[in-house]
Amino acid sequence: CSFKSYKKRDLNTSKEEIPNMDELSARNRAAGNNQSNNRETVETIIRDQPKIGRNDKVFIKNVKTGESKELKYKQAESLILKGEWVIFNKN
Repeated sequence: CSFKSYKKRDLNTSKEEIPNMDELSARNRAAGNNQSNNRETVETIIRDQPKIGRNDKVFIKNVKTGESKELKYKQAESLILKGEWVIFNKN
């Protein structure tokens, strides 16, 4: 099927085939109603401790030596992931 014949075939729609605004809005409302009935419930995340932001200061402690430091979480993250350091509360 060439592009010219496809273009001509597409333009030969009658006025009755094209839905009017009332029909379109009714169809869209029906689709919207179906979607609102199918919504899933969203579970709220409950944290034991508040979320730590990348720029928040944290206290970390070396597991082997007992040395402690205060630095930003984004700098401490690599040390914590290695397993050599842990976060602790300095109260």
